[in-house]
Amino acid sequence: MVKRTQSLPLNTIILAIIAIIVLVFLVLIFTGGIGRFATQTGQVSPSSNQTSNAQCSEYASSIQTQMGTSTDSAVQLQMLANSQYVSSGCSDTYVYQFTLYNGSQVVCGLGSGTSLQISNNGNTISIPGCKLQ
Repeated sequence: MVKRTQSLPLNTIILAIIAIIVLVFLVLIFTGGIGRFATQTGQVSPSSNQTSNAQCSEYASSIQTQMGTSTDSAVQLQMLANSQYVSSGCSDTYVYQFTLYNGSQVVCGLGSGTSLQISNNGNTISIPGCKLQ
């Protein structure tokens, strides 16, 4: 006794897989998923050791502008410590000089062996790669 089973032809299976892939892409296109995917793949976020000089320059000038809004040097240093310039690692690698309201100069980009310690209201904050001149 020979049993015969019913099966789908290979062409039908391949066409079904292609149809599913096309449907997924159509859903992504109409929901905006392709745009998000394209922008996310186009933006290679640099690691702290691979941050480009252009990115560090942008962070430095941005924090310099923000620091210019304060007339308190301690607050300016707090802004610098909390900035993306410091958190991205640029303060260790990218040399930049900040001028505080009181005329003091903060030089950054001096390497990981240098650190500026600030005490403000009992809190000690460290800004890596910087020193006060």
